[in-house]
Amino acid sequence: MDWELPFEEETASETTTVLRRDARLEQSARRRLEGLRVVLEDLCDPGNRAAILRSVEAFGLLHVHEVCHDVATGRRPAQTSTARGRSIVNGAEKWLNLHQHEGVEECIKSLQAAGFGVWAAVPPQQAGGRRLMPLDELCFGGKTALLFGSEARGVSTKAVESCDGCFTVPLFGLSESLNVSVCVAVSVHLAALKRRKALDLPKDMGDMEELQADGAAWRPACPREAERVRPDFGGNVPMCTRVEELLRSYADRSLDHRFTANLRSQRSVRSQRSVIPGPCFNDEK
Repeated sequence: MDWELPFEEETASETTTVLRRDARLEQSARRRLEGLRVVLEDLCDPGNRAAILRSVEAFGLLHVHEVCHDVATGRRPAQTSTARGRSIVNGAEKWLNLHQHEGVEECIKSLQAAGFGVWAAVPPQQAGGRRLMPLDELCFGGKTALLFGSEARGVSTKAVESCDGCFTVPLFGLSESLNVSVCVAVSVHLAALKRRKALDLPKDMGDMEELQADGAAWRPACPREAERVRPDFGGNVPMCTRVEELLRSYADRSLDHRFTANLRSQRSVRSQRSVIPGPCFNDEK
């Protein structure tokens, strides 16, 4: 019977690991910001894309919209796999919802139809007479999408014309611009902080339950939970349907050990067909 004790210890250890994983997944699902999104137009460098996805996931966003279709080749250049890109992203796309679009105007219109204000990131030297709103002056109380362009050309003219406005990250040194991945990280970090503050969200909650601040009052979007107390993770707090769905999805992804392996394997195939990694959603009508 000497085998029973180590067997039981191993089982207890595995149970503890599972419980910790489940708790972490639940915490992450609750913290996600659905009303703040990132749009990427025609990125060229897979390393930049990987760094962006990692930053976006780390700061608690959930949705990334990509407009990166090369009509001539039918490929999405920034999604071509490289060892450097796989190292940088570190599996972050596993926890993001990636939306693919064939055209930037369609992407912007679909977001605007869903109630999002879409703002294009433009360096001061490329303003071209347009009024650029400093990033720290943007209001993130409403649903907002920040659009970033390619490394070489920036945001396209047709994208700027379709957006609700343009913003810029104020720079005080001699450098005239930031690398796109750095620009996204800086912008998303500040935007996430401002959105949480605008909605008066506690640090352990995101906006997926669509809690709206009205002075000090809270109003959950789920009618059946209208009388629940303000969440503080002090006990078993009911979740709204959208958080429950995300948590179930996260649980499935975490248990599927082939998820990331298959994802990376697919991106490693050097072919002329489009490669769409991660949990993707084709938003084309």
